[in-house]
Amino acid sequence: MKKIILGLAVFIGTLFAAPTMAPQFEATTITGEKVSLNGFLETKKPTLVYFTASWCPTCAKNWPSINSVYKTYKDRVNFVSISIDPTDTNEVLTKLAKTHDLVYPSVAGNPKIMVDFGVTGQATTIMLNSKGEITFKDRGHLTLEEYTKIIEDSLSNE
Repeated sequence: MKKIILGLAVFIGTLFAAPTMAPQFEATTITGEKVSLNGFLETKKPTLVYFTASWCPTCAKNWPSINSVYKTYKDRVNFVSISIDPTDTNEVLTKLAKTHDLVYPSVAGNPKIMVDFGVTGQATTIMLNSKGEITFKDRGHLTLEEYTKIIEDSLSNE
């Protein structure tokens, strides 16, 4: 009985827990665009943040899906891909973008932003609502359908 009551208390507590806010960050994309949490908040749109690495095979599986949802939702959702590897320079990521025809905004290796977000590795997708609250966080391969659902859910909850 104690386990049931404790489980119920934990469940109810999570219903009323304060949402986790994204950390403040600033970076420059490989095309020279300045991006920041404050800048994204000013748009009053949700934001998809993807932590990647040029050498990551799981990330490579996600790139086409992120590219596709970017093309579909770029006017209604902010996007940024941030490399966690400091050896992923602008040159490395520019070549990667050209090789794979990636058009979404990418930031060269910046592990500090990863740490600030509490991310433990590459291939991590985070969705923020327009207030900067983290509404989704998952590490690993996601399908195009899963990315679409994450974004659609975020847009419908605005």
